[in-house]
Amino acid sequence: MTSAAVLERISIVTPLGVRLRDESTRGYVTEALSVVVYPKLQPELRTSGVLNSGTVFVFRNLPGLREIEQGDGDDVFWSVQTPPQFDFVLEVRDTAGRHLPFLLPITLPQRRILSLDLTSPPASPLVLQNGHEEGYLPLFPSPAGFVPDGMGSLYAELTDALTMGPAAWAVVEAKAGEQRLVTGVADRQGRLLLPLFYPKPVITLGSPGSVNTPLTQQSWAVDMTVRYRPRDPVPEIPNLVDILTQPLASAWIETSPPAEWTKGTLRFGRELAPEDQMGNVMPRLLITPAGTPP
Repeated sequence: MTSAAVLERISIVTPLGVRLRDESTRGYVTEALSVVVYPKLQPELRTSGVLNSGTVFVFRNLPGLREIEQGDGDDVFWSVQTPPQFDFVLEVRDTAGRHLPFLLPITLPQRRILSLDLTSPPASPLVLQNGHEEGYLPLFPSPAGFVPDGMGSLYAELTDALTMGPAAWAVVEAKAGEQRLVTGVADRQGRLLLPLFYPKPVITLGSPGSVNTPLTQQSWAVDMTVRYRPRDPVPEIPNLVDILTQPLASAWIETSPPAEWTKGTLRFGRELAPEDQMGNVMPRLLITPAGTPP
């Protein structure tokens, strides 16, 4: 029997792992993403993440973290010998234009996959960095993206009623029927595309005296909530925490007088857009502080 002696054991600590999830489909995104980090005060020292064999982008050889990366990485390393924390910035871009970009100030090293503690509603003050094995950060569809097959969509142009410029990076939360709440974000030009799952269709086959409505003619009510904070100047790439902590706002259709828009109608096979009482499409919405008419 041959025995082997371990002469040396080498461990490598990965100070950051990031997983990105599409918030409309809840599917992990791995293709055509630029995921980089850099020291808070040295953006020129950029390090790109490398996709592992799964869905996680991992980072090594980060500036100032060499000693930590050569640590043991065991429970003692993380609990007893708590490593020092360093301020970095995570920047995520979709090179295919399917999702909106964001940046996020973070502290490293991070033992588990990076995540955020999000309270409900998202605009509550508590948004803290944490980590766990199933952690992820959200990606929001861009207006240049696509709507997956079998889904409807909401399209709107959001305008700041005070400046009459785009309501850049505003958040819209929508809920169609019994489906879960879906969150979307307007781009820098105030354009919003939000994919929506269709609720269960109404099927009345077999019910005495009932008339079955074809799926193509069915519709569902959609409840809307808007969150927005004016910014001057408007950033080219927004801070993810700033997006998720915006206060409640109101959206108004440009009728006379303006009508507050809190509900829409999702029709199978048709894009949902704001409408006036006559059914005319009014894609532009005026955004004001909550409850304040334009």
